[in-house]
Amino acid sequence: MNKKTICVLPFNTLSIGGQGAQRLCCNATGGGLSGADMPSPVSQRADTKWLNGTAIERIRTSMLAGEKIKECDRCWSLEDIGSDSYRTMNNTYRFPSRFDKLMAGDLSTGIERIEIDIGNKCNLACRMCHPGSSSLLAQELAKDLPNAYGGFQDPKPFLNTESWIQSSKFFDVIRENAATLKSVYIIGGEPLVIEEQEQLLNLLIELDIAKNIELEYNTNVTTVGRKWYDIWDKFKSVSVNASIDGVGDFYEYVRWPAKWDKIYSNLKELKAWGDEHKGRHKIGIHSTLSNLTMPNIVEATDTLIKDLGYGMFYINVDHPECMSPWILPDSVRTQFAQTAINHITNNYSQDYNLMNTAKTLEKVVASQSPSEQLKSEFISRMKFMDRNRKQNLLTIHPWFEEWYNAH
Repeated sequence: MNKKTICVLPFNTLSIGGQGAQRLCCNATGGGLSGADMPSPVSQRADTKWLNGTAIERIRTSMLAGEKIKECDRCWSLEDIGSDSYRTMNNTYRFPSRFDKLMAGDLSTGIERIEIDIGNKCNLACRMCHPGSSSLLAQELAKDLPNAYGGFQDPKPFLNTESWIQSSKFFDVIRENAATLKSVYIIGGEPLVIEEQEQLLNLLIELDIAKNIELEYNTNVTTVGRKWYDIWDKFKSVSVNASIDGVGDFYEYVRWPAKWDKIYSNLKELKAWGDEHKGRHKIGIHSTLSNLTMPNIVEATDTLIKDLGYGMFYINVDHPECMSPWILPDSVRTQFAQTAINHITNNYSQDYNLMNTAKTLEKVVASQSPSEQLKSEFISRMKFMDRNRKQNLLTIHPWFEEWYNAH
């Protein structure tokens, strides 16, 4: 059995996307479960044995055979440069005993972790996002569909913000697996504005298993506050990943219509709460590494780490490709990347996550000029959003002027 291809998640994790589609995990390319044996959306399933099925069994068999399956390309690409991946983090840190049992030949399955996109209801419309993850973005597309970017023909399915939880047996699955459940990871949409998220927390408290659960969030922190702190304190631990992309004007351009001053204030309050429970709850920053955030890495990193005291983890944008960090004019791409690399290595050389970001930026330095197609897709997307939001790309990112005028 090859430990370099085995992952615990297909054996112990139930992962469900924003429209109720079952996934291999939240990090798998395209969700990871596809093809003729793809399971039905959970809202259409009469059973509650959701960790079974031919698709996920096929994945397990391939991993056990030593195959580097394409569904896990995001993990392989990180491991190829010597970085920790979602696979290695779960094997090594979250479920080491389950991984050891797998390597010893114990192939039993059972739900220990649940990852859910609880719905697409969101109060922000971030520029790299998809309407499947943001109802506000879906509304924006629907209002100006003839001029929409990216070939969206019909955003109507994403306008219904009712969570798939309401039409499925999800809460029954929770009850049936209460004895083994250890970890719950919730993303959205924005989880803290979705009613079903609060219903889930209340159920875990009612079942008297909250004390056993490590709760994890991705949140835009627009609505954090005492209500959530009091609920979270009932759980074994809580990890809050604050989604922050740049600071100041850079942030406001990406994460519309949020205002940086309010977010800065919320981050200070959230950090103070986390510090009160240090050793139990964990608060950090997750930031996308895109062509809109890379020019701001130096200021953003210093503000979030040195000023506010957070740890940071950058997530490379690979979809939409037109917003990947290397989609920048030749005149500035290497300059921005090298400046960020130098700043990280000179100031944060002991920070494992940031040093991995520096490795990613080295790939940006070595990248080729983007195609005209990718330039056009990026500018089309920005112009559509600028028009509807009364913003202007060139106000924050003047280096795109030549592309802006040509497309």
